Amino acid sequence: MRLFAQVTTTALLLTAATNALMLGAAQSATLAPGAVNHPVSVGPISGENGFPVTYGDASGVRLEGCLDGADALCTLAADSTYDPAKPTSFPDNFPQEFFYQRASAVITTGNGGKATLDDNLEGAFSNGSVTAGDQIAFGRFRIKITNAVPNATYTVTHPYGKDVVKADDAGLVFVTQDKGLTPGIFTTALGSRIGPFLKWNAGAPAGYIGDPTVNHAVTGSPFVDEAGAPQNYLKVDGPDIGGPGINSVSTDQFSLLGKLATNAGVDPTAATYSRSDTGGGTLDVYATSGPEQGIDVSGAGLDRTTMVGDGKNYYGRVNFTGSPPKTVTVTNSGDKPATVKTTPVVDAVDITSAVYDTTAQTLTIKATSSDSATPPTLTAVGYGPLTAATTVFNNVTAAPATVTVSSSLGGTDTDGVRGSGAAMTPISVQAFAGADSTIQQGQKITLDGSASTGDVASYAWTQLTGANVTLSGADTAKASFTAPSTPGALSFKLTVTGPGGPSSATVTLTVADVTAPTADAGPDQTVVRGTLVKLSGSASTGAASYQWTQAAGDPAVTITGADTATPSFTFPASAKPLTFTLTVTGPGGSATDTVSVAPKPDPLTVTARYRTGGKQWIITGTATLLSPANTVTIHNGPTLTGAVIGTAPVDPATGAWTLKVTSAIAPDATRTVSVESKLGGVLLAAPVNVTT
Repeated sequence: MRLFAQVTTTALLLTAATNALMLGAAQSATLAPGAVNHPVSVGPISGENGFPVTYGDASGVRLEGCLDGADALCTLAADSTYDPAKPTSFPDNFPQEFFYQRASAVITTGNGGKATLDDNLEGAFSNGSVTAGDQIAFGRFRIKITNAVPNATYTVTHPYGKDVVKADDAGLVFVTQDKGLTPGIFTTALGSRIGPFLKWNAGAPAGYIGDPTVNHAVTGSPFVDEAGAPQNYLKVDGPDIGGPGINSVSTDQFSLLGKLATNAGVDPTAATYSRSDTGGGTLDVYATSGPEQGIDVSGAGLDRTTMVGDGKNYYGRVNFTGSPPKTVTVTNSGDKPATVKTTPVVDAVDITSAVYDTTAQTLTIKATSSDSATPPTLTAVGYGPLTAATTVFNNVTAAPATVTVSSSLGGTDTDGVRGSGAAMTPISVQAFAGADSTIQQGQKITLDGSASTGDVASYAWTQLTGANVTLSGADTAKASFTAPSTPGALSFKLTVTGPGGPSSATVTLTVADVTAPTADAGPDQTVVRGTLVKLSGSASTGAASYQWTQAAGDPAVTITGADTATPSFTFPASAKPLTFTLTVTGPGGSATDTVSVAPKPDPLTVTARYRTGGKQWIITGTATLLSPANTVTIHNGPTLTGAVIGTAPVDPATGAWTLKVTSAIAPDATRTVSVESKLGGVLLAAPVNVTT
């Protein structure tokens, strides 16, 4: 894999602005007032090689791709397919990787390692080889530190910010951020960190931002440090980075490559013609380029004409005789060599009106072509041809936001659709008073109309039949009352108001005869520790009230809804089953029932290795019970009374755990370990593989 395609990292990169608190090691980098910390513009696409001609920053500096292999200030990466002694041409002799900016700084650290920074804006190919259509341009930010303290955290301050990085187990930091890896999408690189462009602080070769063969101080960082100075340096802070007890190293010397843009390129954006007879007409040509460029248009039967520009947009209006040319050529003669691009000539389509009628379900479109001498066929995309100057399309169920009209001569136009006709009828309200049911004497009852649909403006509950009760909240979605002490049917009406209303519904509740209640606390359960457990006494009969209590001596839990039929609680990190008692009370007395809730077992697996040379334990395994609170403790030997080697958290998503630790504790004569989990799992006498 080539370097430019390598976007995975072997160590964790955390931008200080967002993640410093996670590691507690760095503060956010401070952007200088008015500074912009990314590129801001991408120039026209080269007609020769398909890459952007330039990238620009907020200070007005524009860089072009360094593509001349013979230019000592435009060094290219080693490439076996490219011959720098020959002229660069696409695709025959073209580099697989090149740079708009390449900036690097290297510090030799005090522990025999190196700290390297790369800040590059590059052109390359997504699959490596030089292939048309596979071009990518991307910003690359990379930090590499070797021979760091394993698993230590370091703060890296540099021209484009401040980052917190963490070394891996081997003491390596290798992090990369690439922005802009989609072929043909060159604007994504504008979101990279590589901006403004760096340049020598003095004495840069004419036409270049620096000489890559000479390390030199630079300027251009958009950030300032705690002292208020621009961060035109590389600095690494962290444990022993400069050697034992030396926790900071820095340099202001950079290798810097970049060529100031001399070419601006040109991008034709449209070329349309107008004519009223076959004798001729006019062409309107549009293009974009950089400021103060010499842009002209030419073509078959046309006199070469200079286009006028405003610093970005260029426009030309040219007469032609007879039929319009099939194409025109737009040239930036100021480029060396001149940039030449060809674009097709089409008619100009103009949608003058697009109206959707909600009542008639019709879409009416008016459109014209700029060629009235030989009128083309105009087609509303997705609807059909325009058969008249004003065409009505029937049975259009819904209006599109926009409509596109295409011409048989190549032109198109897209315009918004305007609505007309009557406004649509809002959704009517519909009352739902709930299902009929049987209730107990003295029971607190809730009438529930919240399932009513539509934009309900008001609710009103009234009693229709049965022993009179006092309704509380009769003007809300949920009204309540206490069931009377006499059996019989009670009926209620719910009326809701709103669009299309009012609407009414009824519900009948039957007060049961007095019977001795029965309590049913539900079946015993086995659950995962740390999860929400729901109890259910809904199968109880004759109950007007419910009360759940926990057995004395059990690990205490908080019962939510203890006075309801269906309470809940969170099972604690305990291996002991919990017992709950349900007491139901009704007009016929009281009854109780109990239910037991036990934790699921926590089976464990273990693979253990001990390295005698480094006195290092590497122990991995799984706890099949997933819980964010679970941990495992590893003991030396065949029982849980052995010395504790260490404790490891269990990944709540996978159940995996790992303990990697250097310890003075060596395997005992049995060469085994024993493991216990916080949630009750036990595995004894797992074998240890002892190696050197």
